Amino acid sequence: MGGGFCLIRRAVQEPLQEARKDSTLTVLAPDQGRAADELVVEGPVGGSGPRSYRLDGTPVHLGRAAGNELVVRDPRVSGCHCRFEPHPEGLFVRDLGSKNGTYVQGIRIERAVLTQGARMRVGDTEIRLSSAGPEVGAGRGGILAASPQMLGLVAELRTVAPLGWPVLIHGESGTGKEGIAGALHRLSPRAHGPLVTLNAGGVARELVESELFGHERGSFTGASGDHRGVFEQADGGTLFLDEIGELPPPLQARLLRVLEQGEIRRVGAERTRRVSVRLVCATHRDLRQMVAQGTFRQDLYYRIARVVLEVPALRDRPEDIDLLAQHFLREIVPEVGPRVLSQAALSRLRTHPLPGNARELRNVLCAAAASTSARVLEAADVERAMARVGCAAPQVPLATEDLVRAVAHHGGNLSAAARALGIPRSTLRDRIRAA
Repeated sequence: MGGGFCLIRRAVQEPLQEARKDSTLTVLAPDQGRAADELVVEGPVGGSGPRSYRLDGTPVHLGRAAGNELVVRDPRVSGCHCRFEPHPEGLFVRDLGSKNGTYVQGIRIERAVLTQGARMRVGDTEIRLSSAGPEVGAGRGGILAASPQMLGLVAELRTVAPLGWPVLIHGESGTGKEGIAGALHRLSPRAHGPLVTLNAGGVARELVESELFGHERGSFTGASGDHRGVFEQADGGTLFLDEIGELPPPLQARLLRVLEQGEIRRVGAERTRRVSVRLVCATHRDLRQMVAQGTFRQDLYYRIARVVLEVPALRDRPEDIDLLAQHFLREIVPEVGPRVLSQAALSRLRTHPLPGNARELRNVLCAAAASTSARVLEAADVERAMARVGCAAPQVPLATEDLVRAVAHHGGNLSAAARALGIPRSTLRDRIRAA
């Protein structure tokens, strides 16, 4: 899943164009997994540039008035705008009834818990939580979660990350497995080491061995120099092997030996090299079924699957569609300008099965935004975008409760609910009668 932060929301999102003010957020930046040491004020626009305020464990008030510990010369900031307090998970921020609001990762909040690397905005002033000491190198991607399923997964991830055990991440393509792997690395004792990724299904079979273990110069035609494989590159850190189910059987045996012995041998080399790597694997395949069919080694499966993290499909966690949609629309503001979804458009997205998960959602939103100059994207825009990117609309929503919820949301108006769902009114009426 793209982005540069992890946003864990503990309440259901309001319509996207009306950001909710009474939710408590926990924001965990992917590049940092601990509390911040200082507030870095980047602005306001036209100001004197970044400056920092060192946190010492006591409350800090921010505002335009001289009595605040942190004074910001920004006319859009209230006299006493917000308050920061220590929190077990990082830094607690509370909006103090400001006129123009406090925004965390683009969402207006009343209170939030933040950790190092998170960003917030008051008025025209950007504020970043940072560390006064050495920072951990940033990984790619992040996690965006509002659903109970993903909140539970994040809690499990935070428990597993420090253990250093091999982890198998299972989920459909586009569900954010690489973001999970990145979080496991950043929250682990190996966070200062490298995070190296290899898609085992995206490398030609004759090159997989070289990519995994490296090769010596002249070991095969085209080997014009020495090459360090991903195990060597990840020494001291984490190796993420995506699509592990695509690994050919002969290399499954070699991988097993490396995991058992902690040593690799480059193609064409005479000696072995010791490596210390935490292995995180991912797949969309059912490896247990592959073991039963004899296409995946049972002993390797038990080596890589000491912990298994299941990432649910996006269609099974519609609460996350709201936050993902906001995030993707913010990403394309420089290209197409500000865009928000109408409630009908959001309802349409939530009833679509999204077989491509977050990748498909991003493509649909990009296509919808490019098709109109209007700021508000309507259900019709989303419907056209689904057809354009090859997403066939479902003939009937998957669950009766989705229909009932849509009708209730539209005050019993079947026509409005049917338009939001993208189905004929008669189909909706018949399904409701039969329920």
